Amino acid sequence: MKLYYSTYGMKQLDVFEALPRLKDMGYEGMEIAVSPSWPTEPASMDAAARKKLADLFHKLGWPTPALMALLSPCVEGEGRAAQLAQFKATFELSRELRIDDNPMVVSTTLGHPQPTWDTGKDRIVELVLEVADIAAEYDAIVAIEPHAGSDFETPEKAVWLMEQTKHEHLGLNFDYSHFWVDGIDLQHSIDLNLPYAVHNHIKGGYRDEQNKVRYQLPGDGELDIDAYFKAIVDAGWDRYVCPEVTGQIWNVEGYDAWATAQFCYDALDKARKSLG
Repeated sequence: MKLYYSTYGMKQLDVFEALPRLKDMGYEGMEIAVSPSWPTEPASMDAAARKKLADLFHKLGWPTPALMALLSPCVEGEGRAAQLAQFKATFELSRELRIDDNPMVVSTTLGHPQPTWDTGKDRIVELVLEVADIAAEYDAIVAIEPHAGSDFETPEKAVWLMEQTKHEHLGLNFDYSHFWVDGIDLQHSIDLNLPYAVHNHIKGGYRDEQNKVRYQLPGDGELDIDAYFKAIVDAGWDRYVCPEVTGQIWNVEGYDAWATAQFCYDALDKARKSLG
């Protein structure tokens, strides 16, 4: 089981300086944040920068990176063309960063705005399939993440979407935190969603007294990371685990990106070693 990290929690750092340090820390792969406004978004990565980043992954001995895009596949109307163009640019970037036979995974949510689930889920299927068809042109895989607080927030809805689409370039990003905060059982979530997972995030979280979701670092809260590792391994997951440091954390004044990366590595490495 490999441990990845994500530059989502390192927006202000130079990716070319950060990755070797993360390698020294012990991480064995990466998710690169490429959402609009990120320094590694497609528009900010010219041909030389893309080659430099791919070469760096070769040098570090890491596999093809996953990408976090956080785009909106369900946007309709005047904004859809621009959103599809952003997806296309992201898939093109993913292809240029591919250094081996590992799949090129691009994670996102259903985004905003999106049709209301109960009355518009069939339309969601159509919109997501259009994005998956574009991904297929670049041999990329879109990983859709259910998200607490949204209208796409349960394992049941996630598996329904997968069963309705059945597209080889579409899968799930399994992030149990979004189920955990609403008291949904781990094994139940795994049974329904892990068979469709092509990517994962892990973090902790809870709902506060105002019922607002508060996310935590993995290992910092009540979520049992040891039990999580055992459950996904028993279910056959043998790729990697990627902690996600959310904006709720990295936007706080005094945030220390390196202390956070070390905390996540120590917690996940301990959980990995607990498997024996």
